[in-house]
Amino acid sequence: MNISIKDRPIQKANQDQLKVSRYADALVNFILNSDTPITIGLQGEWGTGKTSMMYMLQEELLKQDVATSWVNTWEYSMFRGAKETTPAVLNGLLATLEESCGDKWTIKGETEQTMKKVGRFFGNIINQVSVNQLGVDVKAAVDSSGSAEGISRAEIAQVKSDISEIINKLINDKGNSYERVVFFVDDLDRINPVDAVEVLEALKNMFDMDHCIFVLAIDYDVVVKGLEGKFGKKTEENEREFRSFFDKIIQVPFTMPTGAYDIDYFLDEKLKGLGMNIPDSLKLLYLEVVKNSVGHNPRSLKRFINTFSLLNTIRKAENTAEESTNAEATEFMLFALLGIQISYPKIFRHLGMNHDYKSWHQAFAARLGLDWQIITDKVKEYGENLLVDEDWEKVVWGLCQSDAYLKSRAFSILELLNVLSDHFGESLEEVMQNALEFAAITSVDDSHESKQSIIKIGEKRIRFTGLDAKKQQLLDCKCNAVAVDLWYRIISKLDQNLSSIGSKINYAKSATTFYRWVNGKNGKDIQTIYCMNPGANNTGLKIDFYGYSDTFIKDVCAIAAGFGLSTNESEIMKAESWFEICPGFFMARPNPGSKNGLYGVVMITYDFSSALPREKTEGLVMALMDKMISKLS
Repeated sequence: MNISIKDRPIQKANQDQLKVSRYADALVNFILNSDTPITIGLQGEWGTGKTSMMYMLQEELLKQDVATSWVNTWEYSMFRGAKETTPAVLNGLLATLEESCGDKWTIKGETEQTMKKVGRFFGNIINQVSVNQLGVDVKAAVDSSGSAEGISRAEIAQVKSDISEIINKLINDKGNSYERVVFFVDDLDRINPVDAVEVLEALKNMFDMDHCIFVLAIDYDVVVKGLEGKFGKKTEENEREFRSFFDKIIQVPFTMPTGAYDIDYFLDEKLKGLGMNIPDSLKLLYLEVVKNSVGHNPRSLKRFINTFSLLNTIRKAENTAEESTNAEATEFMLFALLGIQISYPKIFRHLGMNHDYKSWHQAFAARLGLDWQIITDKVKEYGENLLVDEDWEKVVWGLCQSDAYLKSRAFSILELLNVLSDHFGESLEEVMQNALEFAAITSVDDSHESKQSIIKIGEKRIRFTGLDAKKQQLLDCKCNAVAVDLWYRIISKLDQNLSSIGSKINYAKSATTFYRWVNGKNGKDIQTIYCMNPGANNTGLKIDFYGYSDTFIKDVCAIAAGFGLSTNESEIMKAESWFEICPGFFMARPNPGSKNGLYGVVMITYDFSSALPREKTEGLVMALMDKMISKLS
């Protein structure tokens, strides 16, 4: 069984898993019946299937007894200087035409000598400057004896006439049934954009003749880059000049129909080929991940699937007891996280550092340098949009605004994160934490903080077996000793009372979480405390307390008042977002739609440690812990 898929274009229509052969059939019909000369441009970004489409066209045209030639411009550019690429490509067009025709190549006698003369011309060119002749920078040539001669316009016209003679001889010869020649020019978007433009101009000037049809694989953005030296950066004022050049070269633009690709079938077939059968109940969710991440680019999707296969193989090899009980969930989460990692590395970085994204609120935004007021004002422009009505969604939206690509994909990112939230519910954080430990293996990120957030050593996942082991890890990581001491006093109280108040304390690499019982020990458990690892330079903690009963807000207000903080329970209950008691100390009213926040939430950030004297900040946190333990006992 294979565990990877090849990233190669298909060469036969029966290999078409994207169901685009109907477009190929239409293009073939157009090619067979169009006037000549004409140039068709297959447009699309890297990896959208342009080469595969050309192979399907060539396959069918050969059945229709059409002469074809295929040049890969990237191959002709290898180990050549920029000014050698264009004549190499032009010479290759005729050489590969002869090769493709095989026994049907009927060029003999004088025309055969003409063919050799054209080959010598292109083979001997020294690229200098002659823009007004070929459209390429050609100024001089060296004859077969090695002497340098200037090239006149008449000589260039003669070469074009010679090429026309070769094509006409091939078409008119009764020894074959050819009526037209189709030249396929591939990978123009893989060579230097300036070189690509030179090749396009040369094709237009040298091969613009009867019986010839060109099919070019090109990305309009490459043409734009190649013309910047001539027209400057593209703007609204000069865009017409760029478009006019493109239209002069390409008479029939055809944009690759990525939106019509059958990604459902493609994904299913590729995963089956790797021995993975996605349950029917999850297929739509996998497609939602693809749609909102890598999209319909076949090459990106292949890379996505190969990476997923690698990490899933590692996950299965470890096969921990914890994983085996919920492998299906971890597998899907891993797939989703890879989609985010490949498409939105900035968002993945933040998930790696704080994967409980539903707790990303106003204070979190402030730590990221985001202006909460600007965010809330901007999202109001979308009206009643369910994708930006929660605080965490506003934070994600705000994170996207400083990056042009993320800004254009902000709602796709929010769609994807909502899919995960809706599907996993209460288990979201835990499943994400499990999957992140594998997804981080393939993350390409130069952020030291994100690299340290999730670490794997050998085959053993980092899970600390107890309070003291976790404390030692914090000290080894150079966390602030004062903050570690506060963390230890808080968590040790939970640990001492665990049997009566909750189900477990998770000591993970980046955080400590406590889960309390709901409706007694026979009920489900629910996250009640989430404490990030202490920082290196701050004596405080970042810790969230989730409410335990309908008295939670009142209890917290009373504790805060005891430490001299002014609180107003009625204002907190009216606040639509986080209510700031003092810098670094926030409260949120009960949220009936949130299982964790059903009775309200207290969020304490690192800033709280510097807002009040240390004895007050630590005393308040310990008082909150004591109250929670007493209420849960």
